[in-house]
Amino acid sequence: MQEQKLNHACFTINSMSVNFVIVKVGLCSPLKQDLQKIFKCPYCIMDNFGNYTLLETHVNDVHLDNAAIKEKHTLEADESNVSGKKAVCGFKASDAENLEAHVEIHLSSSSPRPAVKPKSLKTLSNMSNEATCMSCLVCGIQFNDIKKLNIHINGHFSVPNTPLSPDTCAMNNLDLICPVCTMIFHDAEFLQAHVNGHFSVPQTPVEELKDRKIAEEIELKGKHVKKLAEQREFETLQSEYGGIDDKNNYKKQSDKNLQKAVCKGQLSITAYYNNLADELECSAEEVDSGRSCTIGVLEKIKSYYTSAAQNVRCVWLCSTSSHYAASYGDRGWGCGYRNFQMLLSALAKNTTYKDLLFNGKMQIPSIEKIQQLIECAWQKEFDVEGCKQLDGGVVKTAKWIGATEIVAVLSSLKVKCQLIDFHHPTGANGTHPALFSWVKEYFHKPLSFKPPLYLQHHGHSRTIVGIEELQDASLRLLIFDPSTTKKQMQQFHSDIDDNLMRTLRRPLSAMKAKQYQIVAVVGTLSEHDYNESKLIRSDRVP
Repeated sequence: MQEQKLNHACFTINSMSVNFVIVKVGLCSPLKQDLQKIFKCPYCIMDNFGNYTLLETHVNDVHLDNAAIKEKHTLEADESNVSGKKAVCGFKASDAENLEAHVEIHLSSSSPRPAVKPKSLKTLSNMSNEATCMSCLVCGIQFNDIKKLNIHINGHFSVPNTPLSPDTCAMNNLDLICPVCTMIFHDAEFLQAHVNGHFSVPQTPVEELKDRKIAEEIELKGKHVKKLAEQREFETLQSEYGGIDDKNNYKKQSDKNLQKAVCKGQLSITAYYNNLADELECSAEEVDSGRSCTIGVLEKIKSYYTSAAQNVRCVWLCSTSSHYAASYGDRGWGCGYRNFQMLLSALAKNTTYKDLLFNGKMQIPSIEKIQQLIECAWQKEFDVEGCKQLDGGVVKTAKWIGATEIVAVLSSLKVKCQLIDFHHPTGANGTHPALFSWVKEYFHKPLSFKPPLYLQHHGHSRTIVGIEELQDASLRLLIFDPSTTKKQMQQFHSDIDDNLMRTLRRPLSAMKAKQYQIVAVVGTLSEHDYNESKLIRSDRVP
């Protein structure tokens, strides 16, 4: 059977204003399905309406005034049998009723129209009140609200080849949808990366963006876990070594400990007030009172090795140093400051360092003054990371300090330091023979001036003033410990024997901390080295 064609076309007869003619013939099913997908506006370039309802809305809203459709006159015949017909615009529609309304437009210029609304076309207001499903002409997304549909379509044509803005969609409660593949997103950044991927590289960068965000989340989580671990470790050290809350300042801690000493009978009332007076004087002059200092110990030890030492093959000592014991005010947290004072007491007796650090005066700074020097070094951008770890302030607090703070202060004063990190044991049973060998090599060097070494380990710090080599070639460190009281250290001014030397000696088996750090003063800094030393670096052994 031969296919039939349906032509609902616009004609006039002999160019006269007469009733229009509609020619209708049969329509086979496949062709009907194809034609129903084509809805063209007769007045503008819009030709991709998704359905007839949208075309009706478009014509009513944009092109028609309130008008009436003239009385229908339909003539059913073949197009070829209509004489005198002449096509006006070639407009084609899917049904006769729509064509009838269209032809009326052509005739309206010569025929008056009643002031009534067309009955064959739906108005925009009626459309918005009906639950009609409408599709976007560009990407096919369906909407139930004509206003949202208009906003969405305008977004496609606001900039050529630009998808609807995610902000516009969010503002109008619309989904974030890719205009190319209609994939739905809930994040505007993901949508933008996905759309760009369609027009740049064969694959979209969405997965790469996801991986980057996941990596950032893992990094943040790792930092949080590390911070919690450091906090737990700090609390453990406080309970183990008597540390206190850093909100309690130096003066409060000192007053509290002095009162405890009086109550226990360790301190008389007179000594109590003398200590209070010393604290006020130190705070005002920024110089240590020397009340906890013991001088001349190394000189007495040198005499011991020349006469009474047994089983010692050789000994190497630093040039000089005084011992500073913890006082009532800093007991439990001030070891770093006291060991720094021991190191400074040696540097003060060397002409080069005396002029550089003390302006030629032999004055050891108080703990509060050392705290000020640390913050001054941070202000000069030395050890920025250490500054962050201590929340940018140590003055008048009981915060602990370590090797990096010592290096920062000395470097800011143009003293060259070497920071050595013994990051894991190198011998049996958790011992550190590599540390002992390094210390021996340091003191064995033929230098005219050898300062002591600042030794830091888990929860405590001490000062290495020398090293012994025994007859069996084993080594023992000689150490000044701030936890050793002044009364104990004053015993070295009397006769020294092996029993008393046990206060200072530390064999390999006694040094089993997991990690150690050593600060060695090795000279002065040039202008170039001064700037380079702002970033604290360590030498790892092994």
